Amino acid sequence: MTLTDYETGYYVVVLFIPVIPLGKKQIIGECSACRRHRVMPLKEWERIKEENLENGLASLADNMDDPSKALELLQSMTVFNQLDEAMELAAATAKQHAKDFDTLIDIGSWYERQGQTELSNRCFDQAIALDPAHPTSKRIQGVDALQSGNPNEAAKYFEPLRKSADFYDPSLFYMLANAYQAKEMHEEALEEFKDLLARIPEFGKDKEFRKAVKKSEKAIGSPTSLLPKKGLFG
Repeated sequence: MTLTDYETGYYVVVLFIPVIPLGKKQIIGECSACRRHRVMPLKEWERIKEENLENGLASLADNMDDPSKALELLQSMTVFNQLDEAMELAAATAKQHAKDFDTLIDIGSWYERQGQTELSNRCFDQAIALDPAHPTSKRIQGVDALQSGNPNEAAKYFEPLRKSADFYDPSLFYMLANAYQAKEMHEEALEEFKDLLARIPEFGKDKEFRKAVKKSEKAIGSPTSLLPKKGLFG
């Protein structure tokens, strides 16, 4: 599902044929699934866009060495569909701040959201080279390992995150458990499911989580279940 912004016109209609233009509107955040959206008069949209971009450019000009100003402008350019300019700004910012771990991660994440995988990976690789022990580096490498079908390697990268209150993310370990299960490494999968349940008991009520746990328990012939009972049939 995606959200799309675009400009459109509205007309007097005769026999279903638009014949007299009445003006233009800006469609904001149209959902690709349900087609719901918001509408703003085009002139108002253009005014807001011009004001935001001018302010962003001025702020960056006054603070050329502050990557946060470039990132704020990058976000504004993205919101207002100035993607060619945004691509140029992203490249320039990554080059200027090539030794700044956080900025490289932010630019890499922006590239990732734009579907620019090669550029995203380049920024992430630069960041990892700067600080391979950083939890975010471990997360990126772990996810890459999962995507390559190597759950054991992913587990090594994720282990420091398991112990970090600031960087622990249950979704990573849920993905790891499912990756183990896909490789028919059911004992390893169950260890991850067990840890998730201990940390977040609410998982025990989730239908998909319970289904996954039961699949691995059945595969190893477990006589008991780590799942809490649910109703009469658990």
